[in-house]
Amino acid sequence: MNKAEDAILGGWEITFFYTHESGQPFTITCPTATTADFGCSADLVAGQGIYAGPHNYTQWLNPAAFANPPAATAIGQTDWSPLGGGIQQARGPNFANLDSAILKDFKFTESTRIQFRAEAFNTSNTPPFAQPGQLNFETSKFSSISSAKNSNENFGARTLQLALKLFY
Repeated sequence: MNKAEDAILGGWEITFFYTHESGQPFTITCPTATTADFGCSADLVAGQGIYAGPHNYTQWLNPAAFANPPAATAIGQTDWSPLGGGIQQARGPNFANLDSAILKDFKFTESTRIQFRAEAFNTSNTPPFAQPGQLNFETSKFSSISSAKNSNENFGARTLQLALKLFY
């Protein structure tokens, strides 16, 4: 290319930075206490997928996949079933983010140049959902997601930025 074509078309750089995090685990608790002061985790129902159903922000988990464990019936009971199933039975939404940039250097002398940068944070404009709330599987709003991740972090709507940087 000649010098004019190279100044316009040549030397562009494109960069991407992709982040993926699996969802954070959380526990579905018992809607009705089965023991005194010990807490309780919901039992999983055999044959029911915990993520079956809509699996979106209106209902992240399948309420039919959880059941209340049996109540403790005697003092000193050695059966652990009133404490329910295991903890952290489910995972919240994963987090995926793509940041990108395009840049080009324009040289004036051997030691002087200007760099043009166009950067996009959250290029795909994907919302980062928070953990589901309403963890009582007997309510109509069970496992609904009503907010995004902490707004103090740099997550959220796409952000575009243009910059010129002088090197001398």
